[in-house]
Amino acid sequence: MKTLFMLFIFLIPIHSFSTIINIPDDYTTIQEGIDAATHADTVLVQPGTYVENINYNGKNITVASLFLTTADTTYISQTIIDGDQNGSVVTFENEEDSTAVLTGFTIMNGLWGGGGGIYLSNSNPSLVYLTILNNSVVGFTAYRNGLGGGIYCNNNSSPSLENVTITGNSADWGDGGGIYCSYNSNPSLVNVTITNNSAGASGGGIYCNNNSSPSLVNVTITNNSAGDWGGGIYCLDNSNPSLVNVTITDNSAGKGGGISCRFSSCPSLENVTISENSVNYNGGGILCSASSPNLVNVTISGNSADWGGGGIWCVCSSPSLVNVTISGNTAIEGGGGIYCGYISNPILVNCMLWNDSPQEVYFWEDYDSSSITISYSDIQGGEEGIVTNDNGTVYWLEGNIDEDPLFVETGYHPYSLLEGSPCIDAGTPDTLGLNLPPWDIIGNERIWDGDGDGTAIIDMGAYEYGAPPYVEIDEDTIVQTPGFHLYQNCPNPFNPTTTISYQLSEISKVSLKVYNIKGQLVRTLVDDTKPSGQHSVIWKGTDQKNLSVPSGVYLYRLKTNNKSKIKKMILIR
Repeated sequence: MKTLFMLFIFLIPIHSFSTIINIPDDYTTIQEGIDAATHADTVLVQPGTYVENINYNGKNITVASLFLTTADTTYISQTIIDGDQNGSVVTFENEEDSTAVLTGFTIMNGLWGGGGGIYLSNSNPSLVYLTILNNSVVGFTAYRNGLGGGIYCNNNSSPSLENVTITGNSADWGDGGGIYCSYNSNPSLVNVTITNNSAGASGGGIYCNNNSSPSLVNVTITNNSAGDWGGGIYCLDNSNPSLVNVTITDNSAGKGGGISCRFSSCPSLENVTISENSVNYNGGGILCSASSPNLVNVTISGNSADWGGGGIWCVCSSPSLVNVTISGNTAIEGGGGIYCGYISNPILVNCMLWNDSPQEVYFWEDYDSSSITISYSDIQGGEEGIVTNDNGTVYWLEGNIDEDPLFVETGYHPYSLLEGSPCIDAGTPDTLGLNLPPWDIIGNERIWDGDGDGTAIIDMGAYEYGAPPYVEIDEDTIVQTPGFHLYQNCPNPFNPTTTISYQLSEISKVSLKVYNIKGQLVRTLVDDTKPSGQHSVIWKGTDQKNLSVPSGVYLYRLKTNNKSKIKKMILIR
């Protein structure tokens, strides 16, 4: 029977008291429970597989598994709504708002023309702790062309997604394998994973058009594919997504492997990693066509294009790049780093282009000319290495260098800097007007005195060498010593022993390991739980078998659950 029940959980914003409709005790199906519910009620579903297609019918209610009352995430996989290839699994189409909550389920096996997993029109529900799995769409009419394998958002629908996994969905004859957004739909995604989705046309991970600008925070977009545009994300017709702390990796498409922007004025990318994406035409990492995105604290690495623009491909576009690292990208025809054509005018400040093939910057030789403006940046080959094909202008401003940036090259952050990098404290001394966030790509303070000369100047590239984690400080709060820090070993160079010190902000499981320059483990110095505060350990220049190691450069890495630092030291025997 229906009961009044207090929910002791902080994950879902619902009323303290609500009428609980239990499934299958009170009603056999979830839909029957929804039909019986009124505003603010909760339909609480026991573990099992429910083969049905549900519609909220305009009711602002909570439909949840036992995850709601226990916070046990195993209930997500144990409680399944199976659409049985017979329409969208879940439908919101009657102005449901954020108090309409769906949480704690696996949504699977939906099949429809729009929104195989979840269909939204003119609604803004909260989708929390869900797995949206193996749903698909078909293009059975000219109006519905197979849109949104996982989620379809249309007509001012801006749902809130938090802790959601969208995987294995497909739009084989259309767009938006993972998520499709159209007509002023602006979903908010926080802690979301979009992986292994596919689209026959565009937007393997996310497709957005017609003034739809989703917000992505702490989102991973990986291993998605599109037959045409945008393996990871596709933006069209003034759709300008905002990306903060987003990873886009291993996606593929015909054009625009990571991100494809077309006729979108200014998408915003901050603290974004774009790596190992591929295309069989243009724009391995990012494709810009009549679009001018703003990139701050971004790494673009290991992307490839069978034609032009391994890192970035620009046509009629003028992207702004600030503290961006572009490295290790390839293109067969030209522009391993950046390709410019048809009046493209990118602007680079505090950037690095290094080890891209066949060249760092390439101008298309045909049609209207382009330009590139570069200041306080490290460009391999210098100004002379930029291939303009006599069809454009290079504005080579002050502060530029052509020197090996000395990347760490190992670990989680291979494009961070080693001690002695010429890019440390080599950025623009005046950062006014750059609209910089106060942190670098991994959350460390953005402007720091990395070379120890007493003056804090921003580094080139996405990482700030030696900086502590950025912490917001209230005006009335005294600034404290950074809580997590790895100090330079002392002495350095050394023979045969040296002391390595580090500081922890809280009790942590700590790993401190020494590697040779090839990235091979030499010695584990610490593998234990340590209290907060400062700690030191001595390395005697020996390996795991206590045998002396030869002279050379060695790396040492401090790692906790959520932080990591690497420094270099030199042993001279």
